[in-house]
Amino acid sequence: MRWNKLRQIQVEAIFAVSNSTDHLIISAATASGKTEAAFLPILSAIIARREKGVQALYVGPLKALINDQFRRLEELCDAAEIPVFRWHGDVGSAQKKRFLAEPSGVLLITPESIESLFINHSSQLPSLFHSLPFIVIDEVHAFIGTERGMHLKSLLTRIAQISAITPRIIGLSATLGDLPATQRWLSPRNPERVQIILDKGGEKDISFLIKGYLFDSASEGDKNEEPALMKLSEDVIHHFYGKNSLIFINSRSNLELYTDRVNRTLKEAKLPNLFRIHHGSLSKSEREETETALKSGHPTATFCSSTLELGIDVGDVSRVGQIGAPWSVHSLCQRLGRSGRREGATSVMIMFIHEAHKKETDLVDQLYPSLLRALALFELMLDKWCEPPKTDLPHYSTIIQQILSVITERGGAGAATLYDVLVAKGAFTWVTQSEFISILRSMADADLIEQDAGGLLILGLQGERIVRRMDFYACFQTEPGIRVLWKSKQIGSIAYTFGIENLQHLILAGQRWEVLNVDLDRKEITVQPSSGGKVPYFPGSGEANTHPTIHRKMRHLLLSDNIPVYLDTPGKALLASARSTARAVEIADYDLIPVSNGTFWFPWAGSAALRTLRILGSCYGGFDIREKDIALFFEGADSNEILHFYTEILSNAPPETEIAQKYDDLITEKYDRYIPADLLAIDFAKKYLDIAVAPPRTVAPFGSEDV
Repeated sequence: MRWNKLRQIQVEAIFAVSNSTDHLIISAATASGKTEAAFLPILSAIIARREKGVQALYVGPLKALINDQFRRLEELCDAAEIPVFRWHGDVGSAQKKRFLAEPSGVLLITPESIESLFINHSSQLPSLFHSLPFIVIDEVHAFIGTERGMHLKSLLTRIAQISAITPRIIGLSATLGDLPATQRWLSPRNPERVQIILDKGGEKDISFLIKGYLFDSASEGDKNEEPALMKLSEDVIHHFYGKNSLIFINSRSNLELYTDRVNRTLKEAKLPNLFRIHHGSLSKSEREETETALKSGHPTATFCSSTLELGIDVGDVSRVGQIGAPWSVHSLCQRLGRSGRREGATSVMIMFIHEAHKKETDLVDQLYPSLLRALALFELMLDKWCEPPKTDLPHYSTIIQQILSVITERGGAGAATLYDVLVAKGAFTWVTQSEFISILRSMADADLIEQDAGGLLILGLQGERIVRRMDFYACFQTEPGIRVLWKSKQIGSIAYTFGIENLQHLILAGQRWEVLNVDLDRKEITVQPSSGGKVPYFPGSGEANTHPTIHRKMRHLLLSDNIPVYLDTPGKALLASARSTARAVEIADYDLIPVSNGTFWFPWAGSAALRTLRILGSCYGGFDIREKDIALFFEGADSNEILHFYTEILSNAPPETEIAQKYDDLITEKYDRYIPADLLAIDFAKKYLDIAVAPPRTVAPFGSEDV
């Protein structure tokens, strides 16, 4: 590993680490030398210290990313004779024992493996972390505002309580939407002590194209969609065949659908198949084969999910595709940044947007919201806007997991000790004593914990069962699913669904399979190659919250006369049609638009506001309401009644926590079922509701359905 000169961010990082005791955020594009920027000064400090125990703790979100960084750091540390270790589920026990016997140098690890250290090696924690000066969090944006990120923060504060010195935290990221929020996340008690280093010269040229398609599903059956699906698949082949590339798709079902469609097209054309597939429901061996193929130098186009959105080394990606608009500007930036990593190279993305001409089309359908979303995301990216992270979530589910973890680590703990470790000195700084006591009582009622005669809190029977499970190390819900095997080799897994025992064919890993046997006791499905196939069900986390800024930009683009130069001819026709519809119903002038069977309301306020308005209208106003992407539809409702109701209720709105309690199901995270009802409502309201929205002001004249 040789350099002719250091990059600017590396020079700045060396000065920041060497000349201050502050925490640090290094934000720069992928392949810009962020890892070296952090570790060059860290390794220099380690050499000077010559202390035993872990001297730098690197935390990564993915095992594959840790493996990549392990290889880079081994080379970097070799000359300095600094040992480098990695610890995750795929690392052998012999390597782990060697590290535990003589901990030193750099340790690369996932949050879940840190948790396993607390549970399984608690007696050795002081020797591991007794004097830890540095913690590096890679892809820090992937943790902020998530269950996993809160879990990591709690684990790191517990490590800091073990260490005789306060570790300095260095966060690395390619994309950050709100730097002050990231500072608060990294150091909530002293955000002013977090320095920021931005790569000012890291901007790349961008080549961007949106291609539009109209699927005809106006008649019964799927065959009507086939011509547009075939055209889209042929265009994917045209743009990506024979190129090292990534094609992102938002759902695993659609990943399998398009991979299968492309594979069949290539087979009919008698062309070799140079496409692969990568997502979280495929087996480790399947994913690794794809990652190896991408790095091999042989052209490999890969259909993928967000599993390849982060900084795993997949070689030189020449271009990126996206079928369907991503849900956020943040995701768009990450995916676009996967291409053009070489110095001076252009980042290239082609986005394929398919809209549907439905049998029962409505006003929202005719505005082509997927196309508007794609345009809005790209325009906001050009404006250098990105979603700010949500750093004010309560994370009660995660604190329950951490209470169980601390009790297990110590063999028991008093309530005051738990509060001190997790709140007073820990990461859950906003949790009050009364809330904490309420959570402990709720956990005791569920037999997660119990109190002995001396006041010590220990695990209850249900708590012991939870901690003994392998998935306890992860604070988020995991999907074990049913394994799919061919010749004893696991291909992947699919979700259990009603009637799965009658499954005859499926599509998985981009291939078609005939089901030979379904063993629900062993949770296994045995298959063999087949010409028949059906895309299985994959559970998803649902649509992400769309930020109000995205909705407002969609409205702006709908009402504009500007035609984006990066939109192809069919896409321009779809946009022209959407704008024609918007003019016909005078959407620029009216919030409420009556049609023959009800009324549409376009608040343009984000999905959390739409959700809140729907609950208000249905639970407090008795309206029959459906959310329609960017609008609410009121079945059979009079527009003036809607106007009057929302004007009244929003002038003195009920608290968001009260609105949350009207929701059908507040359980969204792993341990939510153990949270007291009042706190669960607070948690849900913070995540999914937004009452800060204006009531409708204007009603369009009736007859707007004739568009």
